[in-house]
Amino acid sequence: MAPTDVYIKTDKGLAEILGRTHGLAVRLRRILIMVDGRASVAEMVARLARLGDIAGALQELAARGFIVLREPSRAVADTAAGFDLDQAKGFARYVLLGALGPVAARRVERIDAVASAAALQAELEALRGLLPQLVGRREAERVWRQLEPLLLSLTEGRPFDAGG
Repeated sequence: MAPTDVYIKTDKGLAEILGRTHGLAVRLRRILIMVDGRASVAEMVARLARLGDIAGALQELAARGFIVLREPSRAVADTAAGFDLDQAKGFARYVLLGALGPVAARRVERIDAVASAAALQAELEALRGLLPQLVGRREAERVWRQLEPLLLSLTEGRPFDAGG
């Protein structure tokens, strides 16, 4: 585990936070809650020093499948292709929160943590199958019509324009 590594929660980690489904110890659960997909290991160690051995706790959380190493940033390649990853993530966040409200929090967190257009595409494709379960078939179709231009820009490798 390098000091510059950044971790994100897995579905198992999110389930533990929401429902305490895996009986994680209180200290580990507190540290898991603080994993945000943005802070490096070094930043978390400095910020959470009062909780003890943070690096060891992160290693344990990773070994038990609650967190994974965030994929290295490929923002340079995305920008070179004319794709604005931050704009795309912001648009997806706006659509999901508008349609699903607080139910979208888990997916929005996952979208915020992606570091490349390919990872965003994978998140959106996974979301497509979940939408009918979350909001019903008709509402899922409406939400997907809003997200579809974003996915098309990802699959076709063209810039995304949220305004048009």
